[in-house]
Amino acid sequence: MSTIKYVFADGTTSEIEVGEEIYALHLQLLQEEKRNHWRETRRHISLYYLMENGVDFTDTAADSFAAVELRENEERIHNAIKHLSDKQQKLLRAVFVESKTITQAAKELGLNKSSISRQLQTIYKKLKKFF
Repeated sequence: MSTIKYVFADGTTSEIEVGEEIYALHLQLLQEEKRNHWRETRRHISLYYLMENGVDFTDTAADSFAAVELRENEERIHNAIKHLSDKQQKLLRAVFVESKTITQAAKELGLNKSSISRQLQTIYKKLKKFF
């Protein structure tokens, strides 16, 4: 007969007597547990070692998600712009794509600045429905 000693998480211990066959199985399980622990810690140490020496493990999933999100936003923007009149689309193109000031856009479109500002506010209200 052999004795197996077990230490609980709270620090208390318990000992039981078992036959040789059970004791051999217990020793085998302990060895397997040690080997598994060694494999795990060895792998983690080597990854940390690589990271400390400049090897970077980038997460491409985040980049893929950002690309999908950007594509969906672009589709929503294009869909929203399709619902504007040609005049409103021309104004948006002048101000946001061609980066013209409100004064420059007013001259180009033959309108005054306050008219351009009012039209932009109307456009914003229409576009808010899509977002």
